[in-house]
Amino acid sequence: MNIYIPPINFSTLNKKSLFILTRPFLNTEGWGNAVEEKHKFEVSEAFVYVDRIENAAVFFIPKPINSYSKIELKKINSICSDHSIKGYGYISGDFGTDFGFFEHILFFRMGGFKSQLPSNNKSIPVSLSDHFERIYNQTAIDVREKQRYPVIGFCGHATLYFTKKVKENLKFMRENLKRFFQKPFRKDYEPLFASAFERAKLLKSFEASSAVETNFIYRENYRGGAHSEEERTKTTLEYYDNIKNSDYVLCVRGAGNFSVRLYETLMMGRIPIFVNTDCLLPFEDTILWTDHVVWVEWVDRKNIANIVTDFHNMLSDEGFKQMQLDNRNL
Repeated sequence: MNIYIPPINFSTLNKKSLFILTRPFLNTEGWGNAVEEKHKFEVSEAFVYVDRIENAAVFFIPKPINSYSKIELKKINSICSDHSIKGYGYISGDFGTDFGFFEHILFFRMGGFKSQLPSNNKSIPVSLSDHFERIYNQTAIDVREKQRYPVIGFCGHATLYFTKKVKENLKFMRENLKRFFQKPFRKDYEPLFASAFERAKLLKSFEASSAVETNFIYRENYRGGAHSEEERTKTTLEYYDNIKNSDYVLCVRGAGNFSVRLYETLMMGRIPIFVNTDCLLPFEDTILWTDHVVWVEWVDRKNIANIVTDFHNMLSDEGFKQMQLDNRNL
């Protein structure tokens, strides 16, 4: 497949901000087909960068969609229309802003609200290194045996402090005010959601249940407020040890309407407790997500301990082990 990527000024650009699908075609001289870069990203030689759009099957938009004006996006849409190809780009950041519908452009994003966004918005997985292999020097996970009571894990930012709740909600109020002055009658306002506060309430629900075992580490700040490299290394190991030593891990949105922990839990071969807050999930047409997670709708959150217990009790010993392997593979 031939891929066209328009030239951009690399001198002032943070390369990590580029659309992840363009990275295999980036070398020291700009866009190209360096074999070592493709191998690094495990991209087949069948995908080839071309410098003329006339020879392309798809158009990759290299910078975040947030950095383009509507006029620029309309121009890209027209170019794709003229050449009967599809454009692909990504939306960065936590917020679920609607950037409009363009018939010939597909937007990938992590955050956003499924019911609010047009059909040209699709979810992309969080980009992660294989921290399981890096930290534990293993390629195969340690499969846990099924016990009578499920072990629920969580390590992260969770607190019932009211001041923290107010601070988090103010952030969304400022964002919504900005959108109101841009375009008052819109559908993509951010619901107020104090993630650390809501997580803590869910954790307390588990702690109140006699049918589960809990393995929780509450953090009052992101990454426990780690500043030095030594502190970051320590908290990272604690984080992944917590997942590794649990059966199920609570995965609920943060500042944005998506969960990085969902993908980290899958990577570790454990079972996410996915609390759905109108989320976009990747590959929904090919992945049956309920085969890989304990699915909890936000409206059912007060019953979360019973939902997990019922799920655990319905799994056979072999089914419990196989689900861990399937999640690692996914």
